[in-house]
Amino acid sequence: MSKEKEYKYTYRFSEQTIDVRYYKVESNKKLTRSQMQEMAWNCEGTGGEFQCIEDPEFKATFEGTEYGDDAQYQMEEGSENLLDGDDYDW
Repeated sequence: MSKEKEYKYTYRFSEQTIDVRYYKVESNKKLTRSQMQEMAWNCEGTGGEFQCIEDPEFKATFEGTEYGDDAQYQMEEGSENLLDGDDYDW
């Protein structure tokens, strides 16, 4: 049985449009919000949870979808570990 890789930082956020999609990004270095989103958005999916990107320094997972409306973003975990550098806030 292989041991699951552990990462130093975990970022969780949700994107709400008509659907609410949940993502988890784990990383060994601090990320900007843009970096975190870019990694997660490579995980677009319609089904349940699946891992879509993993390398020695990070892993991105699509955690599922709830259906609704109105585009909004919300940090679920890890906002205190985001690096400054983005010129927007949500």
